[in-house]
Amino acid sequence: MEHSLPLLINYIQGILDQTKASSFRREDLSPDFRELGDKIALLADRVQDLTNQLQQKNEALELENQVLLDNIQAMDEISWALEQSNQELRINLNLVNALTDYTHNMIFVYSADTGQEVHTNQPARWFQKAHAQNAAQLTRQLLDKQPEIQEQMDLHRENQKPDSAELPDGQFTEEQELSDRSQSSLRWNMALESPDGIDLFYQVESFLIPWFHSNEESSQDAKKQAIVHIVLDETERQRRQNLIYRFAYVDPLTNLNNRRYATEKMEQWQHEGTAFLLSFIDVDYLKYCNDTFGHEQGDSYLIEVSAALQTLGGEVCRVGGDEFFLLQTGLAPEEQDEKLEKLRQTMLADKSSGYPKCFSYATTLVPAHSTIPLVEYISNTDAKMYQYKQMYKIPLSDVVYKDDRI
Repeated sequence: MEHSLPLLINYIQGILDQTKASSFRREDLSPDFRELGDKIALLADRVQDLTNQLQQKNEALELENQVLLDNIQAMDEISWALEQSNQELRINLNLVNALTDYTHNMIFVYSADTGQEVHTNQPARWFQKAHAQNAAQLTRQLLDKQPEIQEQMDLHRENQKPDSAELPDGQFTEEQELSDRSQSSLRWNMALESPDGIDLFYQVESFLIPWFHSNEESSQDAKKQAIVHIVLDETERQRRQNLIYRFAYVDPLTNLNNRRYATEKMEQWQHEGTAFLLSFIDVDYLKYCNDTFGHEQGDSYLIEVSAALQTLGGEVCRVGGDEFFLLQTGLAPEEQDEKLEKLRQTMLADKSSGYPKCFSYATTLVPAHSTIPLVEYISNTDAKMYQYKQMYKIPLSDVVYKDDRI
């Protein structure tokens, strides 16, 4: 017993110190200490395992710390590069702002979130100062349009396909750039009524961009979404187009569309396969009105007839001196003739003008997908109208008193 206790202590030290483990054996212990020695040996093995695990975890943590330090250094480098890039963007933005002042188009930039004005170029500022009421109308329409623009931009981003858009070297073809630009902007027309009653017309191109405020310290806070509106004054061009249209398609006396318009409209319906009615109307007693009361009164007579015909609906066109077309869809020929006859009788009964008022008419149905030339329908309807005139026109002597008054 006295010799076993020192042996047990040396045995345990040998377990803890592997270099001495071979000098002490379990058999050297007395039976009383062998069981205790076994338990201590198991405990020592467990402690050694835990020590090894802690050492491995410590090595892993040191490796993770090194990776983290490397990442922090990389982030610092990226942050510095971003700051340099933002500085360049601010410089470029100032340059763009300066260049936009030299365009004749007005440029308005509003915050996409708040609608607050964040930039205008010199022509826009002049317009706001010189035409305050018109500028207020324009601003209101621009802001009202912004939700639609944002919705279109969001839809465009959802439909983008990066794989097909980018080339292997990351570049875009010219066609792809033009296509992307056209789809990512919205072109629309705007009309304003100025205080002096003159209509103003503008063409607007609107698109969404990131916006950097150079007066803000933090580049993160400075980046915002804005909507750019490029406004082109189309008033003069629209006026010229309106004049050209009137010369080409409008009768100057009655303000009705003319024969050219009627012909193109019927050709369009034929091309589309639309069935329509062609009514040929010839004003009666116009020569008598001109000869007796003067051509000015004759013009008033034509204007009155044109206004009456417009109450029937459809497209009314003056195609000659005393001739009109009434073009209608969605009606049967009998319905059209019934309406025309009712109007004819109403005008014939009106004796307030001092001269008889009436017209002769005929109606032809042009079927859907007809291949017969349009000129044949017009010629046949004209012939039918003169047949009607011969049968139903009241002789002038029966509707005029001897003193040329009804």
